[in-house]
Amino acid sequence: MISYKTHINHTRYPHLAIDLGYSRNKQSCGLMYKGLTRPMELQFGSAIKNVAQWINQNGHCILVIEAVLSTFHDEYGNPDIRGNFEKGRGWYYGPGAVTFAAAVRFLSVLRQQVASDEIIILAEAFLSFKKRPSRHFNDAMIIYNQFWDTQPEKLKEGTEPILDFIFGVPSLRVFYE
Repeated sequence: MISYKTHINHTRYPHLAIDLGYSRNKQSCGLMYKGLTRPMELQFGSAIKNVAQWINQNGHCILVIEAVLSTFHDEYGNPDIRGNFEKGRGWYYGPGAVTFAAAVRFLSVLRQQVASDEIIILAEAFLSFKKRPSRHFNDAMIIYNQFWDTQPEKLKEGTEPILDFIFGVPSLRVFYE
């Protein structure tokens, strides 16, 4: 089983971008990586299989996921936003809570399907301030194309990764359409 890392200093690693959705029967996930002529739109289970297959064939990578990968709780133990970028779009309610659940499942299953010697560096994408609704494959393309040009946000002290087997807090980058 792999362990996820979070320190991005390996610009030579290829990156994959996933707009993660969570639906029983809809293509709710977008996926983009180098070599695709256009991004894919997949069901949740197919997205996991495609990413696992890509990593097992290509090796170390940076996995950029548009889903909640970290949490923050205030001094009373209550969920709270991780930074100003999240005002009005908190990770702990509405669509944020759904992507939190999707990310927990996605990373847990992916961990079982990828060779144990692979290095997977995680980064969180935040693409919530869109001017109009867009398709998942479109969002994956935006994240993929803008990743290296987008600076990570400063997160509140005490922010934690969503799973115990993520080493460190994934960087979080806000993307705009």
